[in-house]
Amino acid sequence: MDVSWRGTLGVGDFMMALNCCHRHAFDKNVHVNLEMHWDHAEDHYHHFEEEETIIERMSYIHNFYQHQDQVTVSHVFNSRGKYYYDPKIVKRIKNKNRFTFSDNHWNDKPGNRIPRNGWLFREEITNREPDLKKIVIWRATFNAELASPWKRKLTNNGWDGIITKLRRAGLHVVELSYRTPVSEAMYHISTCRQVICYDGMWHYIAKNCAKPTTVISNEGITKYHTNHAVRASGDKKHEMSIHWWIRRLSRLLGHTKKKAIAYHKSMKHIYEKDNGYVPPKEKSKK
Repeated sequence: MDVSWRGTLGVGDFMMALNCCHRHAFDKNVHVNLEMHWDHAEDHYHHFEEEETIIERMSYIHNFYQHQDQVTVSHVFNSRGKYYYDPKIVKRIKNKNRFTFSDNHWNDKPGNRIPRNGWLFREEITNREPDLKKIVIWRATFNAELASPWKRKLTNNGWDGIITKLRRAGLHVVELSYRTPVSEAMYHISTCRQVICYDGMWHYIAKNCAKPTTVISNEGITKYHTNHAVRASGDKKHEMSIHWWIRRLSRLLGHTKKKAIAYHKSMKHIYEKDNGYVPPKEKSKK
């Protein structure tokens, strides 16, 4: 079956597409042709400081997906039409066209169910031995564009304070940004003890690694994207804010680990050697 998807500047957006397509391919026992639509050329860099195109990042990350061959990715560049929005007005459009499934199982119209998106990287990635001293963080402060207000509830000073407390606890903090090469982000996230981040950027890598994660957000959409994570408010007045958790660091590390283990166990069935899927060419021979 075929799926078309609107590509944007974010890694999390194309990883949502990959996760949803892999989940659907597995659930329906079909091969999915994912066609990504981009409003720019293949060699486009969103910001002059970036070292990789979004296309290069997508290709690299897809290599680590369990049952990778069940989803084939192609690209349409300089796409216009259904998935194109004029950059001058795009931020004012609330409900943008995001995807189309040829079997109509998932529909993008407002009010419909969001596609299932639970997935994992291959076992050699999700089972990597973590560095118990390494905490990986990323914040919206250094993004190429200003993030949505709900993603900036924790101020830059607030982030600095958390980093200081983590280091005082003897932990090594690795900070990622949108400029970080994708291979470096993959390495640090897959080998760390804990991720603390805002809702965006590399969060689907943490999800697919089943990595203990704390996301600074109270939004419902955060539960969809990173249902394995602890959601914590950036507001000190909130009952269980990130500040509350950092003061109880051992409790945070333990709680997020339990949630991550539970998520990993709930997804173990995708590691079965044969899920019944037969590639189209082999199937046609029978």
